[in-house]
Amino acid sequence: MTPREIIRRVIRHGSPPRLGWDFHDERYQDIKHVWLGRLIKPGTELYADWGDYPELRKCVPHFNGELSMDHYGNILGRLNGITKGECVRGVIQEDWSEFDGYEFPELNYEVAEAVKAQNLKAQDKYVLTGLPGVFSALRDMRRMENALMDVVAEPEQIEAYYQRYLPLLLEAVTLAADCGVDGVIIGDDWGMQTGPFISPAAFRELFKPVYKAIADACHARDVDFIFHSCGRVLPLVDDMIGAGIDCFQFDQPETSGVTLWAEEYGRKTSFYCPVDIQKIMSTGDRALIEKSALHMADEFRKHGGALIAKDYPTWFEIEVKDEWARWAMDVIVANSAI
Repeated sequence: MTPREIIRRVIRHGSPPRLGWDFHDERYQDIKHVWLGRLIKPGTELYADWGDYPELRKCVPHFNGELSMDHYGNILGRLNGITKGECVRGVIQEDWSEFDGYEFPELNYEVAEAVKAQNLKAQDKYVLTGLPGVFSALRDMRRMENALMDVVAEPEQIEAYYQRYLPLLLEAVTLAADCGVDGVIIGDDWGMQTGPFISPAAFRELFKPVYKAIADACHARDVDFIFHSCGRVLPLVDDMIGAGIDCFQFDQPETSGVTLWAEEYGRKTSFYCPVDIQKIMSTGDRALIEKSALHMADEFRKHGGALIAKDYPTWFEIEVKDEWARWAMDVIVANSAI
């Protein structure tokens, strides 16, 4: 059975022979990640690299770190040259009237053509690519504080925003499918440590229809829809499953507990997770890491095997040593058979 077939069976509850793997060690990689170039918007490429741009600095005089601009036109900032940055000025943060003449970026078809030439369907691995975010785009363009207030004060503006933005997301699904991918992943952080940013009712009204439209487009093209979020999003998960999300990528599965995810949701959906990066991996405690890795493997094996175990992409950025990550990987690999 090929790695692609194993991951498909994990996500689609097709009695996989073992848990899925996406570790840094090439011997234990079932997934091939491809980059489709994401988005392009004229003018933003001038500020794609981190630096000190006087014209951007004028817009954010309060921020002293490095600056860049994303493909939506948001100004990003970072400190100490490590992170991917955070939005320090959104392109429509001042007022919704700024959205009237705004033009969304376009998809990069030139890069996509190069991906198509790889003949991804002929490869053994499951192919995964990213899509532009749903909430993360709004959060940056409006800035988080404004976006959250809009949920209560101006929900009609959010609905109007997605009427214009959703066609780009659906076009991205079509392009990904045409390139031969098996799954797409969207990164939208919805959770704090104790719960989501908004109520389930507000999510259901304003955002669930957007995710459902994306999921429907994916499933029409035989593409799996994977969703990433940080934080505790348990109150939203049933609605997300109802929208058609096939698999959840949580870096902190212990915010609700591995046992809960496996027992309550292991046959309803699937998961794509490392051993919890915050509560477990960051400790460097070998006994705890190995015990937690075995617990994760055992719980999901008992409930259908709906787990793709993975490494965090950049362990060094969260001060987890490669040696610690290997402790977790070795235990999961040795205990993956179902």
